[in-house]
Amino acid sequence: MYAFEESDIIDAEPDAVWQTVSDVPAWATWDPHVLQSGFEGPFEPGSGGWTISRIVSGRRGYFTLVETEPGTSYTTQSPMPGGKMLIINTYRAQGPGKVALHRRVEVHGPFVPLFRLVWAKAFRGDTRATFKALEREAQRRTAQRGSIR
Repeated sequence: MYAFEESDIIDAEPDAVWQTVSDVPAWATWDPHVLQSGFEGPFEPGSGGWTISRIVSGRRGYFTLVETEPGTSYTTQSPMPGGKMLIINTYRAQGPGKVALHRRVEVHGPFVPLFRLVWAKAFRGDTRATFKALEREAQRRTAQRGSIR
């Protein structure tokens, strides 16, 4: 197994962060590594989706939600040659207007050496970029919601 973790604290409202991350079809509008995305079913375990990523040569990758804790975390599982990839995302309020983000990525199986060699560095850097983009999109959604009132 190969694993890495990234964390950050962003300026955003927790409900806006959850609204943003659970809106899978919109990921491509704000996440810099997602070119296209889709999702079938409610945002709960057993439902699945796909993304086309800049990192993996524009190939469609599939995932299944294996765990969700509404408002605070979700875990996806993607098939890998002879194994799987788990992405565990958590979001915790850190006082007014602050959210702690944490992502753990685990790659299991014989694909690990190739993943480490070809994609691991880009994937790590991309996670930090995704966190910043999530902050901007959650702020945009909060402002938009406020302007509707």
